[in-house]
Amino acid sequence: MPPSNAMATAKKPTGRSRRSSTAHSSAATATALAAARTVIYCHGISNMPPERELRSQWDQALFGAEQGERTRMAYWVDRERYPQAAGVSIRSIGEENALLQPQGASLLEASISHSDAPVESQAFVEALSEQLQQAAFTAAQQGAPLGGPAALSMEAKGLWSPVTALFTKVFMADVNDFLFNKAKRARMVQTVKERVVTGGGPFVVIGHSQGSMVTYQALIELAEERPGLEVDLFLTIGSPLGLPQVTDVLQKWHGKALPIPAAVKRWVNIAQDGDIVCLDQSLADEYSAAGKPAVVDERVEGLVWPPSKAHAAERYLSRRDTQVTVMGAVDRSRFQPVSPVTVARNLADSLDDDARKRRPVLIELIDRAPAGAQQAPGAKGGDASLQATKARVLAWIDSHVLQGPITADTVFLEDQLEHYVAVNLNRAEVETLACDLSQHYGSASPAVYRMFSNSKKRALIRHSIHTVQARTAQLGYNAHGQGITWAVLDTGIDRHHPHFHNPAFGPEGSIAADWDCTGRGAVQPASGNDPNGHGTHVAGVIAGGLILAGGAEGAEPIEMLGMAPRARLVTYKVLADNGSGYDAWILKAIDHIWHQNQSSRRLTIQGVNLSLGGAFDPASFGCGDSPLCASLLRLVRQGVLVVLAAGNEGSGDIVVNGASSTRSFDLSIGDPANLEEAIAVGSVHPTLPHRYGTSYFSSRGPTADGRLKPDLVGPGERILSCRSSSDPDRSASHDPGQSLDELYIPLSGTSMAAPHISGVLAAFLSVRPEFIGYPERVKQILLEHCTDLKRDRYHQGAGLPNLSKMLLHT
Repeated sequence: MPPSNAMATAKKPTGRSRRSSTAHSSAATATALAAARTVIYCHGISNMPPERELRSQWDQALFGAEQGERTRMAYWVDRERYPQAAGVSIRSIGEENALLQPQGASLLEASISHSDAPVESQAFVEALSEQLQQAAFTAAQQGAPLGGPAALSMEAKGLWSPVTALFTKVFMADVNDFLFNKAKRARMVQTVKERVVTGGGPFVVIGHSQGSMVTYQALIELAEERPGLEVDLFLTIGSPLGLPQVTDVLQKWHGKALPIPAAVKRWVNIAQDGDIVCLDQSLADEYSAAGKPAVVDERVEGLVWPPSKAHAAERYLSRRDTQVTVMGAVDRSRFQPVSPVTVARNLADSLDDDARKRRPVLIELIDRAPAGAQQAPGAKGGDASLQATKARVLAWIDSHVLQGPITADTVFLEDQLEHYVAVNLNRAEVETLACDLSQHYGSASPAVYRMFSNSKKRALIRHSIHTVQARTAQLGYNAHGQGITWAVLDTGIDRHHPHFHNPAFGPEGSIAADWDCTGRGAVQPASGNDPNGHGTHVAGVIAGGLILAGGAEGAEPIEMLGMAPRARLVTYKVLADNGSGYDAWILKAIDHIWHQNQSSRRLTIQGVNLSLGGAFDPASFGCGDSPLCASLLRLVRQGVLVVLAAGNEGSGDIVVNGASSTRSFDLSIGDPANLEEAIAVGSVHPTLPHRYGTSYFSSRGPTADGRLKPDLVGPGERILSCRSSSDPDRSASHDPGQSLDELYIPLSGTSMAAPHISGVLAAFLSVRPEFIGYPERVKQILLEHCTDLKRDRYHQGAGLPNLSKMLLHT
């Protein structure tokens, strides 16, 4: 179709959409087919932002919010041509020109010379280039574009030509690759196939610009490769599929009558006036198939200023008519902000960064058996369905992942968790697993409830026994923690530190057991070393003690006592020597504690301390509802007290225009400290809490869903506790010649505040054992008898604990 005819109907700019007569039954068809589970995007010509950012932009334009697993991007940018990904924002045509400019002055010529049909390619380039130039000039002469000059006349050619020249260069190079370079065409088409073959249909497929050509070809090829494929809506926007030069080549591949792909149930094509890439705005006269509805062509009237924006994907996607068309095809119950998903957004987003890279994944199992499932051998009662579910997931991993050189070790498979399986998977494996075994994708035998990023947690590093009135309670109530066992989940413990072997506190020492959860498989006995030192420091605040000689002659001995010196400790190494660890390691420890208690007639571990945490992602799970929180809640319901560090995110540096400044942050409570039933601890000055109040670094509430946290505060600044030794052969007996500095080190953070509260509670239970197994009541007593520091409740919670008052009033 000649360009002058193509644009002749562009009258006054109205911005209205005009639909062809073939659309009369489309509304009814869309209603009947509103079942698509996944939307697949395919971008157009030139450079693009990174895949994750591009998908986010398209999600925001089309749906108004990011969609996570519900949308996928077929990303085919030629990084040899565009080595650096484009930025997100463009402020001017000049910036856009620089952004889109391909590397090398003769790339178009190089593309032609390396094509499979260089003569044909050259003719294509010359003909289409001339058509684009003429069409752009003709479009500019139709009238004043929206937001542009009042009249362009002959001067329009000068305004449009830079944009047209850029589009011509970029468009020619990319389209030439697709039409005349088999290898590059195959790579482009493969990006679409990869987003389809993992499952998740029925699909909506949206192709913009050259992306419409790529998706068209992919869907044609998939008709044979995936005969059961369902595409409820094929939406092409700003498409060159109607250009004579393009259809000529496609007809050589597919015949004179270009077919509608077999999987496509409905095809809608949208073209904007002034978009020089879609000069032929009608596809219905070129593409058809017996028994299928005709292509619905929609024309958007009115020119756009600046002209480069006429072709922008976001402009097409943000149109109300486009949004209505897509929402008429998808399952609306799935495309809601609060609709359940299988792949949490933090995992879905990370997979876009590198589709082939395996990432730590935490798979939450469905805890009920599907109809007709067999009970697992040896399973009892409610465990049967969980064991059967885990068996199906492990069987899937064995058949889809553990192939050839890939073993359980190389993908860090963790199959000893109670309600989860942890494994490293790439994007295709995550999507396929979700579609095969998730109830949200209609699996006949669902086993996967949700999948999360197996996030890393980190240690929260930043004359306190009197501050919480623990020493008074020791002297007045004999509240030394005797008979109480507390678990510490951290970097491990220096088992040989003399602080934990004081014969005055019992012949067995303070350490009842020491476990390592950082290896694959079941929990193993730990080495007894703590190269990091964080866990040793935390444990020393809770239990144990040592009396050191005074530094000067005649000086009083120095007492270094834990809050509950006679309490026993069960330590779990859940953080690596660098101070960080995966959720799966922590979950393994929690499961171990739960089973220890469950196998005994009474609680053998009465409380746990976690001086660790990480960022909270509200897009991936509800506040206080992460996998870690859910498992800790099981412990609380079993009767275990759970004490958590609130986090050290209360203050931080931000950079604006190159200048750095320190800011305080509310809503900085991390995960799992936002668990309602647990006790979240902020930090205060160790000796002058009334004067200095909460520590500047201590995370502040409320939680993201508006609850009061932290629950209270404890001493957390420059807390002197056990220094871990790097010498694995150090004797556990105390050398009188060792100085305070050799054995103890000051550290700060809510990591240090939390064990103060753990120690206080262990001491309380040792005197009031009737409260063992009633964590809600103990928490109530703790908070009711705190000392108010007269600070904001979202900073201090109930205030500072007072062990003496707790004992006095119970």
